[in-house]
Amino acid sequence: MPIYSDPKASTLQRSGDVDATVRASNNNHVNASISNSPLLSRLNNLRLLCGEIVNHHNVQLGIIVLIVVNAIMMGIATFDFVSENEHVDNVFEKTDMTFLIIFTIELAMQLIYHGWTLFKDGWLVFDFIIVVLSWSFASLQIIRAFRIFRALRIITRIETMRNLVAALFDIMPRLGAITALLLLIFYIFAVLFTQLFGDLELSAPFFTRLDYSLLTLFVMMTMEWADVARECMDQIWWAWAPFIAFIMITGFIVFNLIIAVVCDAVAVIENKGDLEPDLFSGMFENGGSKDEGVGEGGEVGPHDQLKGAVIGPDEALVDDLAQRISFVLDSQREMLATLELLTRDTLVPSSPVEDLVME
Repeated sequence: MPIYSDPKASTLQRSGDVDATVRASNNNHVNASISNSPLLSRLNNLRLLCGEIVNHHNVQLGIIVLIVVNAIMMGIATFDFVSENEHVDNVFEKTDMTFLIIFTIELAMQLIYHGWTLFKDGWLVFDFIIVVLSWSFASLQIIRAFRIFRALRIITRIETMRNLVAALFDIMPRLGAITALLLLIFYIFAVLFTQLFGDLELSAPFFTRLDYSLLTLFVMMTMEWADVARECMDQIWWAWAPFIAFIMITGFIVFNLIIAVVCDAVAVIENKGDLEPDLFSGMFENGGSKDEGVGEGGEVGPHDQLKGAVIGPDEALVDDLAQRISFVLDSQREMLATLELLTRDTLVPSSPVEDLVME
């Protein structure tokens, strides 16, 4: 029997028990209502059937194929033999409408299965926006050109692309700081180039106004700067200096920072994928047997159930890495001690008495 019990902790525990009891009671009440009502039972079976069909591996693979084929046909439709032939153009338009109907049916089945929780999944929300915009702007000729963005739905179907996009969003704060630095450099050099070269007679108004200077600097950042620099150097011999400074700062420093940040994010994803299998394979190497803590008959004790509920995958990964690092450090200490002992025996000369004993 504990000597002291915190009343606040006991109150929180009772509150948590009450919440769990209420949730369980509500779930049981909902399940009982569904089982007692034939209509609700049929609707629930329909919902489960839609989810089973639309989320099946083969169906998702078919959707990927349709997205790719639709994107290819949109590219072919830009050629003259399609746009100038009314019959072929109508065939392409009807085919595109068929694709859109299939995508709409797929989204409707997802909505039936998930309900309003569909809007909690960012990838499904992205699909929803693409399909809704495709129907909304179907009658506008100018906006219809943007239906090629429907090909972006393939990102939501391929896990590698999803991870890459997620990594790009994760590094947005760092990219924001680099972008702010780049904009500051652009503004400084735009004002500088406008004041230095704005009055020169060049083949085009590269630096006559601030907005023209910004556009010219953006083009120069893509390494298309030699022609503009030579035109300025024909009139001012030292004009190469600000051009070289701008290219060095933007092309070789800022952009390398952006590449480094993106590569770092991709490396984090790849390392995470490499560590995930090692988590389950290394949990039982130094931590005991796999069946440790399992009772008779393969049952898991309440203590192990509580431990599994408290420790999440991130905490388990950290613990596993800590054990591996500790093992490596212990091995290094033993190796250093062995090397020190061997070195001492080699460098310290033996006494004559020891030599006599050895003989």
